[in-house]
Amino acid sequence: MKKNKLKIGIGLRGLTKGGVTRFIFSLLKEFEKHSKDFDFYIFYNDKRLKDKFGYAKKIYIKGKSKLIWDYIKYPMEAKRYNLDYLLFPKNIIPFSFIFNSAKKINIIHDLAHFEKKLNAYRFWDSIYMKSLMKISCKIAKKVLAVSESTKNDIHRILKISESKIKVIYEGVEGSFKKTINPNLLKKLEVQTPYIFYCGTINPRKNLLRALKGFNEIKDKIPHKFYITGGRSWGNENIMDYIDKNLIGRVVLIGHIKEDELIAMYSSSDLFVYPSLYEGFGLPILEAQACGCPVLTSNVTSCPEVAGEGAGIVNPYSVTDISSKMLKILQDKAYSDNLIKKGYENLKRFSWEKTAENIINMVNETKN
Repeated sequence: MKKNKLKIGIGLRGLTKGGVTRFIFSLLKEFEKHSKDFDFYIFYNDKRLKDKFGYAKKIYIKGKSKLIWDYIKYPMEAKRYNLDYLLFPKNIIPFSFIFNSAKKINIIHDLAHFEKKLNAYRFWDSIYMKSLMKISCKIAKKVLAVSESTKNDIHRILKISESKIKVIYEGVEGSFKKTINPNLLKKLEVQTPYIFYCGTINPRKNLLRALKGFNEIKDKIPHKFYITGGRSWGNENIMDYIDKNLIGRVVLIGHIKEDELIAMYSSSDLFVYPSLYEGFGLPILEAQACGCPVLTSNVTSCPEVAGEGAGIVNPYSVTDISSKMLKILQDKAYSDNLIKKGYENLKRFSWEKTAENIINMVNETKN
């Protein structure tokens, strides 16, 4: 007699540009390898997903309202399929899923909402997350954290038992590798040599101190400082500092495509990422995969993810940031060693391992 496969559902509302969406898409690509043993159900509201992930059963649920979709439409639709597991990839399990008998798995990417001084997210977003994240972890069968640092935060802040939390590291796609492409740099009007930053421009990314560090050494180096990513709240002081001190040396080039991002990493002399708080810090791995020396901070998950393949600094010290930037840019042997150790560090991470860890966890809890 043919054995019935376990059914795993996942909701994909509100996918925007950023690390969480990259996490979700990378995970779903890897889940295809396990589709012989599991049936996957994807609930979505973005018609662009219609032709993706053909191995899964896809259920389109119309609507853009966060509350109506998450708390009414999605729970009602999911209940029809008698799922064995429901995977929640964005920190929250809407409370209306309490009435669904499926075992619930909550994935936590970070707890920056609880770090008020960081001003990491919009006020009402933080109120929403802080109100529901703890209860979401309480009703979950298992809580997945993207780093040991995040696991520690879940235990410390949300008071969730460590035995309930499993760490599943992120990975980096194979497309991220050293690719020198002068044509793409020319298209972006990028001049070498340069320092690079990729990410949102908000206070927790600590870009202002990175720019102050660059300002201290700008007369000793020929580099420009290129910034990609979207502007966010709380960035007025960054823009003001650039206008007053770094006109012509710092260039914002906005959002770029993946092949352009890879080209930027690959030709950069230094990737600067002195973040004050990260749940994981995927750009660190992306830069390492492209053979770019990395400078990152000694707090939260950054040193955990970077391993020995990065220069590590106190993110609150402009002097520490500037001196380590200068060392990487002027000491070729040191820079080359960081690149070598970065490649070694990458062996610890892969999306295949991420998916396998989740599948193994499902198998361990199915009885």
